[in-house]
Amino acid sequence: MIKMERSCSSLKCDVVHKGELIGMMEGVSVTQWFLKNHYNYTGAFSRFVTSKPELSRSGIKVDIIFNDRNIIAKDACIGWIRGPSKNGTFSAKSIEFADKKQLPNGSLEVNE
Repeated sequence: MIKMERSCSSLKCDVVHKGELIGMMEGVSVTQWFLKNHYNYTGAFSRFVTSKPELSRSGIKVDIIFNDRNIIAKDACIGWIRGPSKNGTFSAKSIEFADKKQLPNGSLEVNE
């Protein structure tokens, strides 16, 4: 039995790859649902803007930081990204509460 638990969305989210801020996603939504004794987290975004074009592809693992909600979608794997509009989907391993601070040099540090 599939049971949808909760969902949330954000207009803009920061995207971190291997501890480095690489860009942002716009129009992000994520849904938590329960299936076969564990939680799943799937989501979609309307636009992915990155400073590193080589990382704008399917299959990369990123952390998506919902700044207005103080949560992080950890180890989110990008399922697909559609060409010019850069919209797509992702699935995350977990969602955690965030305690973050912005560093002066533009990198982002997340304390777990």
